[in-house]
Amino acid sequence: MKCPYCGSENVEAVKSWEMPKMGFNVTHYRCKSCSGLFNHYVGRGKEFVLRVGLRRRG
Repeated sequence: MKCPYCGSENVEAVKSWEMPKMGFNVTHYRCKSCSGLFNHYVGRGKEFVLRVGLRRRG
């Protein structure tokens, strides 16, 4: 999995959940390089990433 903000592969899964009515499994990730937050959706023959927020250090 690559970060949609900086392209780094240094990401960690924070949590995951199912959306049974929508038919998706969701995993919430945090990038260890830029602290960007994003969700990865898989299901219904589709796979996509939505940006959630960019945390600023400091």
